[in-house]
Amino acid sequence: MKISYNWLKQYIDLQLSSQELEKKMTFAGIEVEAVEKLGEELEQIKIAEIIEHKAHPESDHLSICRVNDGNETVQVICGAPNCAAGQKIAFAPVGSQLGEFKIKKAKLRGVESFGMICSEKELGISDNHDGIMVLPENAPIGKSLASYLKTDDVCFDVEITPNRPDLLGILGVARDLSAILNLPLKHPNIAISESEEPIENHLALENIAPKLCTRYTARMIKGVTVKESPDWLKQRLISVGLRPINNVVDVTNFVMMEYGHPLHAFDYHLIEDKKIIVRTAGKNEQFPALDEETYTLQESDLVIADNHKAIALAGIIGGENSLITDSTKDIVIEAANFLYSSIRKSAGKLKIATDSSYRFERDISDETAELASRRAVHLILETAGGKLMKGKLDSYPNPIGERIVAIRPSRVKLLLTIDLTKKQIKNYLTALGLELKKEEADKISFSIPAYRKDLVREIDLIEEVIRLHGYNNVETFLKTQNVMNRETFYARRKVADILVNRGFSEVKNWNFAAPEDLDKLKIAVNDERRNNAILKNPLGNRFSIMRPLLLPHLLSNALFNLNHGQKDLKIFEMSKVFFRKDEKLATEKLHAAGLLIGKLNPTYWKEKNSEIDFYDVKGIIESILENLNLIKYKIEKNSEPYFQPGLGADIFYRNQKIAVLGKIDPKVLERFDIEENVYSFDLDLDAVFKLCPFADPVFSEIPKFPPVLRDLSFIISKEHSYTEIVKAITLVNPGIIKKVELFDEFTGKNIKDGFRSLTFSLVFSSDTKTLTDEIINKNLQNVIEKLNKDFCIEMR
Repeated sequence: MKISYNWLKQYIDLQLSSQELEKKMTFAGIEVEAVEKLGEELEQIKIAEIIEHKAHPESDHLSICRVNDGNETVQVICGAPNCAAGQKIAFAPVGSQLGEFKIKKAKLRGVESFGMICSEKELGISDNHDGIMVLPENAPIGKSLASYLKTDDVCFDVEITPNRPDLLGILGVARDLSAILNLPLKHPNIAISESEEPIENHLALENIAPKLCTRYTARMIKGVTVKESPDWLKQRLISVGLRPINNVVDVTNFVMMEYGHPLHAFDYHLIEDKKIIVRTAGKNEQFPALDEETYTLQESDLVIADNHKAIALAGIIGGENSLITDSTKDIVIEAANFLYSSIRKSAGKLKIATDSSYRFERDISDETAELASRRAVHLILETAGGKLMKGKLDSYPNPIGERIVAIRPSRVKLLLTIDLTKKQIKNYLTALGLELKKEEADKISFSIPAYRKDLVREIDLIEEVIRLHGYNNVETFLKTQNVMNRETFYARRKVADILVNRGFSEVKNWNFAAPEDLDKLKIAVNDERRNNAILKNPLGNRFSIMRPLLLPHLLSNALFNLNHGQKDLKIFEMSKVFFRKDEKLATEKLHAAGLLIGKLNPTYWKEKNSEIDFYDVKGIIESILENLNLIKYKIEKNSEPYFQPGLGADIFYRNQKIAVLGKIDPKVLERFDIEENVYSFDLDLDAVFKLCPFADPVFSEIPKFPPVLRDLSFIISKEHSYTEIVKAITLVNPGIIKKVELFDEFTGKNIKDGFRSLTFSLVFSSDTKTLTDEIINKNLQNVIEKLNKDFCIEMR
C-alpha cells in the first residue's frame, strides 16, 4: 500500500523528515518496503511566458515562440495547436530530463529550438496530449512547476500485516502515528444535507446472501455533473499511484485510500427495475467487468445485481454495464462489507487483484462502511453537485455488539519487565481509539472500536502498550555476545564451496609437522617460516613442530592417493599455519592450500580432456578473489623456492601478498617420491578477509546502451606483464572501456626472441549514450598510442 507524506500531514501535524518518519513507522510495526520521491522531474520544469508567437516559415503546423523563464528569453519551436502569445506555460529548458528523454538544443526545419513547451502527458500529470499545458495568468514566472503544483512529495510503499486492516487507509496510519508521537488526530470534515425525497421512492435493496454480505448500504444522489476532478483530488490520487478518471470515481478511490474501506458508484439508470440484489452467481453466469474482460462465474461467487444481470463482482470489481460516464446524471453509492474468505476465494480463482479485493480479503470492519459512505457523499456533493436523497438503504443482518477487554497493570509489568503507571497505560490505549469503561484496583476495562478486530484478549492490549512505549525503550539485561565473526565464517564457507564446485576434495591433517619438510621444500634458513613453534614433549620428530605450511601434508596425501591408483587428483585443506615472532605464543594464520595432479576434468566421451596447467590454477585463484570482491589484484613473478622457475606467481592486493601458485619443481617432488607433474596454490585467508569489502551487494542496472567489441593484436616484449598492459589500456578511458580480456598469445615463427604476440578483446560501453564508430575509433587509436609510448608495441 502507498502512503503520501503530504496526505498524511492533513490528519496529524508532522514535523519529521521523511527519513525520520520512515523509522517511526517501522518501529510502529508498519514495514516500509520502498520510498519514492515524487515531483523530482517537475523540479526541472519552469513556469515561463510566451512573449512572442509566429508561424514557422517552413511548416504549416509548427510555430516559433520566444519564451521568458525568468532568467533569459529563448527561442522554442512548438507544434501544439493551442500555443499563443501571453500564455503561462510549463517550460523544459535544455538539459532537462523527462523520463529517458533529455531535452537538447535542436534545429527544426532550419530554425533552432532551445527547450520544449510541455503538455500534461509529457509531464506525467494526465493523459491529455491535445496541446500544451496552459497555466493560470497569476502563475509566477521562474518558479518550478513542482513547487507551484505542490507535487513535491514522498511516497512510502508499506506492507500491512494481515491482522491490521485498520491500517489499510491513510487515516488509520495517521491514527497510529498520532498515538506514537502524542499528536492530536484531525478527522476529516463530514457535512451532508439531505433532500426531503426518500431514497425508498427510487431504489430497493434485497440481501439474499447475508452470510457472505455482512453489511450493505446504498445512498443516492440525483443531478450530478460528471467531469474532470479538481487538481487537489487528482494530485492526491497520483501521489499514491492511482490514475484520475472523473470526479465521481475519483472520490470513491480517494475515500478508499483515506479510510481503507472500498466503495463503488453505479449509474442509477443502468440498474434495471431500480432494485439492488445481493446474491450468489448462477452457474457459468457471464459477467462483463470494468477491465474489459468477461468472467465466467460459479455459484460460490457473490455478485451485486439487479433483476436481470450482475452489475458488480462483490468486493472485487465493478461491471461495465453500470459504470459512471460523462452522461451519468444520477448515481448510487455502495458502501458494503463481505466475508473475507469468499472474496479471497473468488479473486484467486478468477485471478483478479484490485485495491478493493486487497482490503476486503483482510476482514475490514462493518461499521466503517457507514462512515466511508457519508464521507464519499460529502465529497461528491462538493465536486459534482447534485441532490442527496433522504436516508439510506442498509442491510445489516448481524450487528456486532460492544466488545470489552480488560488489562491488568501487574500483568503488564510481569510480561514486559517495565514499570508503567495506570495513567500511562490508559493514555496509550485511549490514543488508539479505545474507550475507557471501568477502572479497578488491578484491572482496567476498555471498549474496543469496531475497526480493531485484532484486539480480543488481554495480551493483545499488552502488545499495543509495548508497541507504543517502544521496544527499544525496554532495558536489556543481556550483553551482546560476539561468538564468531559471521562475515569471515560465511567467506570461509564460500571459498570451500568454490573449490568443491571445481572438483576438489577437502582433506584434514594434523597440525604437527617435521622440520625436515621445510628442507625438502628448499625454504631459506632466514625465512620467517623457519621460526617454528616447537613442541616441548612431541610424540616424535615427525610431530615436533606446529606446521608453518600446508603443502608438505598435501604432498603426502597426494602420494598416498597415487600409490592407490588415483592418478587424477584435486585436493585442498583449509587450516591454520603457525610460526613465532617472539618468545610468546605462536602466531596463527588461516590458509587454504590446494594441490592438482593429472587431468583437469573427469573423462567424458564427448569432450577431449586436457592436462592441468599453470593457467588452470591461476583461474581457480582468480575465481575465488572475484567472488570475494577483490578485483584489482596484481600478479608478479614467483618468490617461492619450491616452484619450477618461470612457472610460479605471487598475487598481491594493495601491495600485500595474499596468494602464491605454480608448478612444483620436479627436484622438490623427488624428495617426496612423486614423479607426476604437480601444481599447487596457497591462499592467505587471514590477509584476504582483512582486505575483503564485506558489504551488501549493490544492484547494477542492465546497461541501456549496447556495448561495442573491438579486437587489438600487437607484438610486445615478454618483460611486460599482462597486468601492466591491461591497466594501461583501461586508463586511456575508464569511463567507456569496461572490459579488457586476453584471448590469444603466440610465440614462434615470425616473432622475435623475447617477444610475443598478444590479442585482446576490448568492450566499450557508455551509461549515458550509444557509442558511435567515431568515438570507438578515436579511443582505440588512443589505446594504440598509449601502448606504443609505454611498451614500444608493434601492431600486427
